[in-house]
Amino acid sequence: MQNRPPSRTHPQPGLVYRAILVMDSRNVRTPLRRQAQPRSNWSQLYQAGPYHVDLSLKWEEAGARLVGQVISRERISFEQAQVYLKQDAVQVQIPLDLSGRFSLQLGLADDCDLELHIQGEVVRLDGLKLS
Repeated sequence: MQNRPPSRTHPQPGLVYRAILVMDSRNVRTPLRRQAQPRSNWSQLYQAGPYHVDLSLKWEEAGARLVGQVISRERISFEQAQVYLKQDAVQVQIPLDLSGRFSLQLGLADDCDLELHIQGEVVRLDGLKLS
């Protein structure tokens, strides 16, 4: 018998969770990591209600890419779940895939706001610093 997390039987539509930073790789010092690099890759982990949001910023030739995954303590459906990214006056909306993953090409701004809409609930990451 498989050990699966329970299904979410009662999502709470309209409930907004503010994400709390749990881990930030920019605060970890290693011999291989140069300090004060303006364009360095990083990873962050946030907790918001029953969700964890794993984010990575990766620099490519075309610019920065934000890659993320939503992880839940409970088994939920990411069908129809959406990601909203706001950078300056630009807002981008894309769906989460069925595994809770997303990837966004970013503009030049140093920060953004990120919202994840999952089964009527909202996870907010306000003032996400990209550099």
